[in-house]
Amino acid sequence: MKYKFLLVISVLSLSFILGGCSGTEETKEPVDKPVEENTKSEEPNETEKQISDQQQKTIDSLNNFPEFINNYKELGEDKTPTWDNYLYGQEVTWSGTILEIGSSQIWVLGAGEYTGQTWDDVNTSGNEAYNVFVADFTSNLLTDLKPGDSVTVKGTLESRGDFDLNYHWKIYNSEIQ
Repeated sequence: MKYKFLLVISVLSLSFILGGCSGTEETKEPVDKPVEENTKSEEPNETEKQISDQQQKTIDSLNNFPEFINNYKELGEDKTPTWDNYLYGQEVTWSGTILEIGSSQIWVLGAGEYTGQTWDDVNTSGNEAYNVFVADFTSNLLTDLKPGDSVTVKGTLESRGDFDLNYHWKIYNSEIQ
């Protein structure tokens, strides 16, 4: 009886081994699947190209600093895409009252009332820095301007303000108009 049991186990084992070595192959998917090519075109479709009314309003007001910053503040979640796609690098002409003058830049209160405040006053109180733009000149700023003077500056918009974080705006390659 004991031998019969061992014989049955041996026969079963041998049949499993021979079955595994037989010529029948399983069809399996390859381990490394080819990466599907991106079928989406690089060009956005017409729906993606459309911008909201608020975005258009903001873009249209770009050269009127007080109106622009109010419109930008109202963009909500559209602030970053609007900045990245439509505002960054744009040439602007903004006006305001000089707060301070440095060797190669000026701080200008572009929205709100000038009451003799300095950049430090504006930067540390409420959200007033959002109403300021800094105009950076490529070389030393040689001018007879002083704080309190009205000025119009043309430059390239490259740094955005943020109302909630009290960040100012900045334009580069500036020139006084």
